[in-house]
Amino acid sequence: MAIYCCVCGFMKFRTSRFRFRSSDLSQLLLVRLPVRCLNCSERTFASVSQFLSLRRAHKVRQRGHQQRTTT
Repeated sequence: MAIYCCVCGFMKFRTSRFRFRSSDLSQLLLVRLPVRCLNCSERTFASVSQFLSLRRAHKVRQRGHQQRTTT
């Protein structure tokens, strides 16, 4: 299931930091974690499976970038 930014409609996100505020804590109880739109930087929440797939994709991109810079 794809997620869309509620402000700009963009479909690409990155993971965002968890903040210990009531809004984040209530979302955590709903098993949703923070993500940020790559287009407009709007912060929203995604399911755990979506969050983990973003996290994995970020790690793959980092590894590829590190390999390109070392060679």
